[in-house]
Amino acid sequence: MASVTVLGLGNMGGALARAFTAGGHDVTGWSRSRSATSAAEACSHADLIVACVSDYDATYEALTSPGMSSELVGKTLVQLASGSPAEARAMAEWARGAAVRFLDGAIASYPARIGDAPTIIFFAGDRNAWEIHSSTLIALGGQSTFVGDEPGLAAAADLAWLSFLYGSMVGMLQGAAFLEAEGANASVVFESVDSFGIEIAAEAAYARNLVRRRSYRGDQATLDVHLAAMEHIVAAAGDSGVNAALPRLVRDLAAQAVDEGRGDEEIAALLEVLRKP
Repeated sequence: MASVTVLGLGNMGGALARAFTAGGHDVTGWSRSRSATSAAEACSHADLIVACVSDYDATYEALTSPGMSSELVGKTLVQLASGSPAEARAMAEWARGAAVRFLDGAIASYPARIGDAPTIIFFAGDRNAWEIHSSTLIALGGQSTFVGDEPGLAAAADLAWLSFLYGSMVGMLQGAAFLEAEGANASVVFESVDSFGIEIAAEAAYARNLVRRRSYRGDQATLDVHLAAMEHIVAAAGDSGVNAALPRLVRDLAAQAVDEGRGDEEIAALLEVLRKP
């Protein structure tokens, strides 16, 4: 069992510390506002240092505090603050200079589901560090995975997770607004999410294969069909008196793809629109 220090004991950091403890690991927690000891003292006996503070700047602040330089040498640092791929690459370069193995990570979950079997945490960077510590890091999420040697890949996966999270949450709440505008109970959409998820998972598998071959012709529903449905949603928003910003945005993306000659392709072809600035 590994000795782990968790730097940062907010909602997420505290959940990480509890998951490591539940996995049988020797855990030391450190918080800038709540710990009597220094960050260096907290890291002094750790094999694995996991930083989960507000952002990369706060991570640097903890890692460059007095006495830390000698406590990092030869150890593995896992950085779990949200940020950009460029920030992850810069920290990887800093870690090389500090003689510490580096993994950047992205948590695709809320604190309540840390440690659960379906939870995914993406890691990227030093492959040897992953191989050494993967059996420890799996305590944080049963689907945790190494996405590549390039340190920015976990942050890119984080952008994918957040894009999916916010897109799906706003879409669900748009549905709730439609229901309430027509005098229905918004719970209808919330209680249907399990069924909706089956359709999304099936569509994701289908889209993955289309994207892989960069050919978007299929046998499910063309963009022309989807665009007609999207126009219906925009019109219905006007009739119901709800905000139409999200339906218009989605409709406009589909319309752009159709204008580019992709009307007879599947909705996965929207990736070609989204890849452009």
